[in-house]
Amino acid sequence: MNNRQITTLWSGFIIEELIRQGAGFFCISPGSRSTPLTIAIARNPKARWKMFVDERSAGFFALGYGRATGRPAVLLCTSGTAVVNYFPAVVEASTDFQPMIVLSSDRPFELLDCGANQTIRQENIFGSYSRWSIQLPAPSTETPLKALLSAVAYAVAKSIGESAGPVHLNQPFREPLEPAAPDLNDPWVAPLHHWLKNGKPFSSTIVPEKGPDAGSITMLRKLLAEAKQPMIIAGSMTSRTDALAVSELANDLNIPLYADFSSGLSMVASVQPWQLLLQSPEFRKSFKADLVLHFGGSVIAKHPSTALKEWQPEHYIVVKPQPARFSPDHNVTCRVEASIALTAAQLKGCRTTPPTLDSNTSERFFRTVSEEIQTELLPDKPVTDISAARLVSQLITRQQVLFVSNSMPVRDMDNYASSSHASGIATAINRGVSGIDGIISTTAGFTAGHQKTATLMIGDIAFLHDLNALSLIGTPPFPIQIIVLNNNGGAIFSFLPVSECQDVFETHFATPQNYSIRAAAETFGLDYACPQTNREFSEAYRAACVSPRSIVIEVKSSRAENVLQHRALRRRIMGLATEYFLPR
Repeated sequence: MNNRQITTLWSGFIIEELIRQGAGFFCISPGSRSTPLTIAIARNPKARWKMFVDERSAGFFALGYGRATGRPAVLLCTSGTAVVNYFPAVVEASTDFQPMIVLSSDRPFELLDCGANQTIRQENIFGSYSRWSIQLPAPSTETPLKALLSAVAYAVAKSIGESAGPVHLNQPFREPLEPAAPDLNDPWVAPLHHWLKNGKPFSSTIVPEKGPDAGSITMLRKLLAEAKQPMIIAGSMTSRTDALAVSELANDLNIPLYADFSSGLSMVASVQPWQLLLQSPEFRKSFKADLVLHFGGSVIAKHPSTALKEWQPEHYIVVKPQPARFSPDHNVTCRVEASIALTAAQLKGCRTTPPTLDSNTSERFFRTVSEEIQTELLPDKPVTDISAARLVSQLITRQQVLFVSNSMPVRDMDNYASSSHASGIATAINRGVSGIDGIISTTAGFTAGHQKTATLMIGDIAFLHDLNALSLIGTPPFPIQIIVLNNNGGAIFSFLPVSECQDVFETHFATPQNYSIRAAAETFGLDYACPQTNREFSEAYRAACVSPRSIVIEVKSSRAENVLQHRALRRRIMGLATEYFLPR
């Protein structure tokens, strides 16, 4: 076979094995060096694909797709800076254990470090953020095709393994890049004739779920049984099964459950917003946990960390399946590396001691706080960041998914979302490194993976940061309702001490951006609404949820008023906490 035939067959085999391994969705950015792989995808009837003019946006779309499906989307790009644009999404996927495969095309060895155009050092470019990285050889009959398929199979296995994350395959190509029909009867192909006919993956990897050992369970059951006042924290989790298992354990043992928004439990009807109580110094004094059992990863708010520092519990135990270190304050006393669901199931029934906290008092507090938050939703009051978050949590349906941007939107949803859904809503955030980049793109991928319409809550700066991603969501079948909380700048900085530095605050931290959100929506063919009151917002959002078109709903507010509203509501809630929990 000639070089064109070899390259065509090589590329086709890579794509075919990826599809057989369950990585059959491709995010393609156009380019020349990637021509063989792009054509292999386009001509494979089993491949599903989407085109992206911006590799950075493609990376975040793949991240969202992986969050929704638990399977890696495959990112395909040309050589040069194209692959570098994946880096932010790769970092997020790595730190939050989300599957992803980067298949980058490259120049061959003889064009490296010699001034050749569009050539950089791409091998292992993502460093420690990739679960596995390999430099594939340029297509050649000198390389056994079984070795190529074995590498592809291993790449998928590493991406979805115990520590799921991004994998990088760097594939150099020599010109010519145009396709040519390969000779499948060539002796080079003979060892794969069975693979060609059977339609099965070249190899498979079975990774059984890792349960806790008997000694760990015995130890945990004993500690839980003896604890005077234990608490469970549900941190960031990637599995719905894990989250529900933790909730069931808390109910079984009658232990308070702090459910972070990233756990996927905060909108479940049976889960109470303990994050509001942990903000109260009076409550933290009256309730001192001597054992904290933490399932999963990080949490959004600082209040659990503050409480742990004040309580100094004898036992702070973290249970998570990944081997990655988790102890931000270096106070974890025991780490159990095992399945969350299996561990939680084996801890049921270990505790019969009545809780020292009066459950009637806490239930009355939560009811009263809910009523207090509902006063922010009076129909004729101006819609605010707080009321928008609360209303969305109440009005969203099981036919939708919810994505929330970092900064203020996720904090408002963490604090003020309504626990009004029997089994919760599929939710997600990019909380691995808490960036505001690529949020719209991630939502588009999350929607595509779930095959459901989505609601996105996002701030005006994050919206601007990913503006070109609006091109991804203009068409059905799964529209997105984008709620932009526009207070003309980075609202979260107004809550920080730096806001007192009036000479530099506006110019260097709040950074107001005077652009038209309406014009942006219209540019990309999206519907637009700008409700003024809670009633108008509810009507606009309800209509959007059943519309076949995507929409941008802009909620305008003042940063200064936003701070006052948040602080006033917090004072009222803290006053209730004092009233209910101050020692008599």
